Amino acid sequence: MSDELSEQYRAQIRLQMNEEASRRLQEVVDPREDARVLAIPIVDLVSDSDFSSTEGIHPDLVPSLMARLGDVRAALTGHGGALTVREGEVDGESVRLVIGLDGACVACGAAPNTLSGIQNDLLSDDHIQSILFDIGILEHYDGIVREFLLKKSGVTFC
Repeated sequence: MSDELSEQYRAQIRLQMNEEASRRLQEVVDPREDARVLAIPIVDLVSDSDFSSTEGIHPDLVPSLMARLGDVRAALTGHGGALTVREGEVDGESVRLVIGLDGACVACGAAPNTLSGIQNDLLSDDHIQSILFDIGILEHYDGIVREFLLKKSGVTFC
């Protein structure tokens, strides 16, 4: 009986969190801009980027990645964070990316869930083969949070 009640609460909380994320995203997302950047093949955006400097990264790459995010996008934008791209590689019709965080999300205690959500959302795109995270993210953590990120977050740093 208690397991059933717990699952009902979990389902209700998930629904409320999804509704809140959707509401927040409607306030800040321009659907036409998302459609525009999503129409550009991710392979082209990575191919047209020079990752040796931030100025060389195609200006639509990060917006295109952000447009591919689900509920985790609400947390990123709502907390003043964003994605960065340190590396990208084209492999046929797919890409491999090394992603970082920017803004307030860099040292947030919710980073394990944020990184996992980013990874899951981006990997749901058929043209994104792998997501690794910039090892520099770990510089902002020590002790148990750093250990948790390395061992339990389900993401890989390089």
